[in-house]
Order: sequence, then structure tokens, then C-alpha cells
Amino acid sequence: MKESMLPFDRSKHVLYTKNAKKCVLNLLRRCYDAQKTGTLWEKIQLQYCEFLKDEPALGGVKMTTSIYDPILIFAWYKVIPDKPALEDVQQDVFKSFMGSFETLGKIFNLNRKLDNRLAGRIFQKTGDIRIKEIGQFPASYRMGYFSYDSENGIVRYNFTQCPNAEFAKRHHMENVLPLMCNCDHLAMQKIHACLIRKGTCVTADCCDYCIVGDRYPLVKEYDLIKSDNGLLLSVIKK
Repeated sequence: MKESMLPFDRSKHVLYTKNAKKCVLNLLRRCYDAQKTGTLWEKIQLQYCEFLKDEPALGGVKMTTSIYDPILIFAWYKVIPDKPALEDVQQDVFKSFMGSFETLGKIFNLNRKLDNRLAGRIFQKTGDIRIKEIGQFPASYRMGYFSYDSENGIVRYNFTQCPNAEFAKRHHMENVLPLMCNCDHLAMQKIHACLIRKGTCVTADCCDYCIVGDRYPLVKEYDLIKSDNGLLLSVIKK
């Protein structure tokens, strides 16, 4: 179905991106022939629209891809008859959502002080955007705090509300959420950094971020494990 014909309220919501569409179509073609792929893709599009009927209006936020592309992934998972192991499609989703980090990592390295300081400014600016728009869009990302330790090169912040997590809980699809959350770890690895995260908005009262160059001493204090629900989490080494 042509995207222009999809039945959803465009005054409240926006369409998924071309990258997300390409990702889902590639996943379909991997498992099905052309006819089946076409049939399933149309069902996924309609499921996307069905999901949006009861979703809060977030089409006006600045970074809509982090909200609406995941909804297409949720729609894909709900529709397909053969559910794959999520780890088998994690790289596909990462390349769709954060593939630019692979290129960025060729010139950007959080172990370098200048790059680390620049990253601190970028994350702070992103946080400022979230804080500013939460008044207009109460269902958007809600920032808890931000801090930058310039002496040790550590960026810390958290979200006390995440639209992806809230969507997953409303639709009882928490098992699919790691496909989105784990992309954060993969993205940081591409820029020679480590994300130390002890919990998310599904497993804890907030999604915490502690970002540091992967050669920094703090990294050695933690192990990265995959929890029972598939989320990558950081635990202190015993």
C-alpha cells in the first residue's frame, strides 16, 4: 500500500522512515517469497496504523525516528507468523536505527579528550531538547538528570519515561523491546565507548546512561550481561 494512503491521523503522528521500511522488507524477504512478502508488508503497514489509533500524539517532537520507527518494528513482530530469535535480527535493527555510528566511529573516539568533551556537549544539547519539549508532549522522553564529569570523561543522564517502553507495556510486547534498547550499547561500541546501564524503564524506575571511553578504568569494574528478558545490562564484577 502506498504510504500516502495509509489511514492514520497525520495531524498527530508521522510515518516511519525509509530506513525502517527497508529494514522490515529485508527481514521479510529473508524468510518469504515475493508474494508472501508483499502480503505481509501490507498487513504490517495496517498494523502500524492500528497501533497509532490509541497512541499519544508525538508527531511534533524533534526526533520522531526514535519513536515511530520502533512502532513499525513492533508491528512487524506482531504480524509475522514465524517469530525469529531477536538476536538474529538485532544487527538489522541496529543498522536501520543507528547505522550512522559505524561511519562516525571512523573519526570519533570517546577515549580522546577532545572527542569526549564534544560528546558531553552533544548529549547535553539532546537532553535540553527533551526537557524543553516534554511540556508540550507529556508522553515523550522525560529526562531525569544530566551531568558531565570533565575530569574523568564520564557522561551521565537518565530517562524516567521512554515512549518505547510505555508502548511495549501498553501492548504487552516487552519481549520485543530489547531490539531497540540494545542498540544503545551497539552504538556506543562503534564510537569506542562503553554504555554502563543498570536498568531500563521496564526493569527499573529509570533508564540510566553512563557513557565513557572503552579504555577508561571505570569500564573494567563492570560486566555486560544479557538478562532473561534479552536486555543488555551492566553489573558490577564480583
